Amino acid sequence: MKNRGLYIMLFAALLVFLAGCGKPVQPKSEATKANTNVKENEISIAIFGGDWGETIKTHIIKPFEEETGIKVNIIEGNSTTTFSRLLQEKGSPTIDLALMDSGISELSYEEGIVESIDKNKLKESDKLLPEAYQVHGEDIFGITLGYWGLGIVYNKEMISNPPKSWEDLWNDEYKGRLTVPTPATTGGLPLLVQISELEGDVEGTVEKGLGKMKELEVVAYFNGSGAATNLYQSGEAAVGAHYGGPAYVMKDQGLPYEFIIPKEGVLGAGSFWHIVKGTKKSDQLYKFLNFATTKKAQEGIANDLYLAPVHKEVELEEKTLERMPYGKNGSIQDLNMPDYHLINQYREEWSELWNREIGN
Repeated sequence: MKNRGLYIMLFAALLVFLAGCGKPVQPKSEATKANTNVKENEISIAIFGGDWGETIKTHIIKPFEEETGIKVNIIEGNSTTTFSRLLQEKGSPTIDLALMDSGISELSYEEGIVESIDKNKLKESDKLLPEAYQVHGEDIFGITLGYWGLGIVYNKEMISNPPKSWEDLWNDEYKGRLTVPTPATTGGLPLLVQISELEGDVEGTVEKGLGKMKELEVVAYFNGSGAATNLYQSGEAAVGAHYGGPAYVMKDQGLPYEFIIPKEGVLGAGSFWHIVKGTKKSDQLYKFLNFATTKKAQEGIANDLYLAPVHKEVELEEKTLERMPYGKNGSIQDLNMPDYHLINQYREEWSELWNREIGN
């Protein structure tokens, strides 16, 4: 791709403003101490903000600190702010471990800013599903916090005939009441690829899918899960795409929304821990990864965020089982997992097409 490096930097900078997973990344000065002094009992970790961040602190970070005596310096942000910062700090990072979502995870590997992970240093590797690992060939570069996905939501008080398929979003009764993601979100390009496949585009092309998306009469597009939730909570949107966890939070708040797994399957994604290339905290980070992948930690994350766990021995609450991204009786293999390496290959081209043909 022409000017790939420049595009990646511009892409990351743009998404810092658009993506809605967490608070803006903290200034470098707040997270440099551990790496500057190479303190044995401190690590710096980039996680998400909001409810996700609080849940990660509760079930992983705080008990890890208590058990090991290792202090965790927390940098809150989202996948794209973290990715942008790691690019800027390439070769001299102030972050030791970074949590990033599908798409950005693969892009981080492709850009050489994350380390390979030694599976032999993971104490419970035999208890983890194969999907626990982000891999490229035989190279492991990420460990899963959990899996989630983009599905369909609808307001049951406003929509009498709920959609069952992504294709149903074009029903006349939904016109002007819809919202779907832009390419600035984790689910935006996967949804475009899904529609392109349904429209008959060959792999690596989205022209028919883009044309179909242009026909969709939306009230607005969303650039992050928070923006989507706001559209639904306000009543501006009554049906469309959303991520499972935030959709169930709306339901728990008493809002009349239901989450649907479309017949094509939820568009799956994961959130992954990455060891940052250049860190001097290897032993401490493997201690953290071992803690984060325990049965207890995985259960806590799954029960609070409805992320699909990767530890084979987890025991989930009945409500959690019903809210897994693949349904009560499914598995991670039932998720419709996009080819994020392919999406990254065309990310610049497809994002430009979207912005030119559809905009925000």
